[in-house]
Amino acid sequence: MTRKRLARASSIDVARLAGVSIAAVSRAFTPGSSISEELADKVHKAARQLKYVPNTLASSLITRETNIVALMLANLGNPVYSAMLAEASRRLEEIGKQVLLFTPRDAQDFDQSLQRMLRYQVDAIVITAASISSRMASLCLDRDVPVVMLGRHVPGLPVHSVRGNAREGGKLVAELMLRGGGKHFGVIGGPMNLTTILERKEAVMARLRQEIDVSDVIDCDGGLTYSGGYQAALKLMSSRNPPDSVVCLTDIMALGAMDAIRFELNRKIPEDVAVTGFDDIAEAGHASYRLSTVRTPVREMIDHMIALIARKPKNDEPKVIELKAELIIRHTTRP
Repeated sequence: MTRKRLARASSIDVARLAGVSIAAVSRAFTPGSSISEELADKVHKAARQLKYVPNTLASSLITRETNIVALMLANLGNPVYSAMLAEASRRLEEIGKQVLLFTPRDAQDFDQSLQRMLRYQVDAIVITAASISSRMASLCLDRDVPVVMLGRHVPGLPVHSVRGNAREGGKLVAELMLRGGGKHFGVIGGPMNLTTILERKEAVMARLRQEIDVSDVIDCDGGLTYSGGYQAALKLMSSRNPPDSVVCLTDIMALGAMDAIRFELNRKIPEDVAVTGFDDIAEAGHASYRLSTVRTPVREMIDHMIALIARKPKNDEPKVIELKAELIIRHTTRP
């Protein structure tokens, strides 16, 4: 026997039961709207009685806004991006918007994901740990969809970007290691097509070049992962002139490098080898690591992102926002 489907209550039914206008019902379910607490309680009581749930998709046909923000997150393995996702979701929900998450596998899948985003008529697109082609940027702008890149910037692309100052951070890290008596350096990095990684490395090398012969600096790719950092550290330390200072261009690689140096090679940090990272992920502050690092200002970045997605991109110059680098000194560097 099939169960008969009951007709859904509408906003008109709620307004009639609560004795208010339809506009009052709409305001009661819109975060930040001007409505008294007494009137809102009356509406919500009637809605519960009728089992009414607002139809966001129907409302979007009137307002031409879906209140959906698409978030492109290509590297869930790095905790800094997980922190961005959590903070962005929380802040967007506070202003009545929902996150639609996409996790592309590669560059080809990335463009396809962007096209799928636009089919959902999203209000804005936020991109982390990935890039966007000029063609896709133009397509988004033609549809009046603002695009914000978090944590990186691609020169020449007409989209907003918010990031920490990677060059300033690289200089601060190099100076910290030099002041601690570093003579022989190793760098554990990642793909140089990522502008943030490239800028961090260039800044580190530029500052070291002022004090030492950088041709002796050993460079190793850690793949932006914990295991990659672990293996890279083993490779660095097995060289003919192993480094006494290792700069890791992300914290997650630094944690892997530290575990390799301490537990497989039985070296002391920072007495034998000083280690630094970038990002200041939560694990970096844990007692087992206490990593010296450069903080990625996630909350400030999300603040700016929220402001930027409210802007209409047509005839609007893209905003490039760089936030001040903050050096966090803990126990993995020499005084």
